[in-house]
Amino acid sequence: MKRVVEQLALTASALCLVVSIQFTAHAEGEAKSNINPTAKRFLLEGNTRAQTDLEAAIQSYQNAITADAKFAAAHYNLAVVYERQSKYSEAAKAYEAAIQADDGYLAAVENLANLALRQNQPKAAEQILLNAIRRHPADLGLRNRLISVWLASEKINAAETEAKKILKADEKNIGALVNLASVFYRRGQYELATSVLIRAREVDASVANIWINQGFVYLAQGDKTKAAETFAKATALRDDLPEAHNNLGALYVEAHDYEGAIKSLERAVALYPMFAKAYVNLGNALKGAKRYKEARDAYQRALELDSEEHESLFNLGLLFLDNAIDGVDRLERWQFATDNFNKYLAAVGDNVTPETAEKIEGYKVEVERGLKREKRRIKSEKRRAERKARKKAREAKKAEEARKAAEQETKAGAETETKE
Repeated sequence: MKRVVEQLALTASALCLVVSIQFTAHAEGEAKSNINPTAKRFLLEGNTRAQTDLEAAIQSYQNAITADAKFAAAHYNLAVVYERQSKYSEAAKAYEAAIQADDGYLAAVENLANLALRQNQPKAAEQILLNAIRRHPADLGLRNRLISVWLASEKINAAETEAKKILKADEKNIGALVNLASVFYRRGQYELATSVLIRAREVDASVANIWINQGFVYLAQGDKTKAAETFAKATALRDDLPEAHNNLGALYVEAHDYEGAIKSLERAVALYPMFAKAYVNLGNALKGAKRYKEARDAYQRALELDSEEHESLFNLGLLFLDNAIDGVDRLERWQFATDNFNKYLAAVGDNVTPETAEKIEGYKVEVERGLKREKRRIKSEKRRAERKARKKAREAKKAEEARKAAEQETKAGAETETKE
């Protein structure tokens, strides 16, 4: 049974926050003449290893730090690897070490703030950036990142004021233009948002974040085709943006391009292993591709990462309702469907829409019917198996009797020949 409704999980926050994680040696660090050559060699070794073996990369970066404890780039790249492994406490300590080694290493400040945001700690992210801005008041990049945090915290007016201040100082500042477009988007002023994003593209159309934001505007306007095109453009420009891959994958699911969706969504969770929404969408894609066991695992992973991802409960209910899954008892499957629908209703409470509640009640009726059909089918299969077993037993008995008769006949013939 093909369902028209599936719960998708687009990452709305990506409009104002796109976290980039790159394995780079950072030119400013390498350019310093006092860097220990051994530390630099270990850093470059780690950058190479990081493409295939993160544990080996960690060892190389630690060796670089041992050789030169003030080598900020080594601390930074070590933090990036830890973040890729979802070792967030270790990542935060390494970013802080990079900042302590070089107060001007602002990439570490931005990633530390990003890390706090990804762990739903906007106040901590705000404080990290405010402290850095006090030390570097002229850095517009830090101020733009602060605006992103304010947007994530729904401080829309403060975000607008700061973005306009930056644009007064630098009218071509892409970060401020994108943040201003985010303000307009959140207010439902889509034409203004598009106008600002066009200005940003005129400055530099190769900035992926511009296209991500435009994609959200298209989605809000109901143009999913253009939204998918712009998200694809963003991932082509920058392959390391998990939010862009997630949103592109979600749109591919809606277009029933399940293989394309799986590819995008697997990339999203590879870049960001704690990305619960991407696992919801990956489950939808795997379900569409008839990979039901993997779909179940993806939904369950989303719930492990974020118990508030209620879409996974809804989708698990549909998954068990519509499909037999390897390793799941044929009768228990129907109870699993009901259980997940009930958990979904309990989780969303009064926020459930009348339409969704009505659909779930309909699904529960289907569960009861399906359970009865399955019980009848199992009973029928049991009767057929019993008849088959009885028939086989009769045939075996008949064959045994024939064998014994043949033996008797052979024995009698042999005795006759002996007498003669």
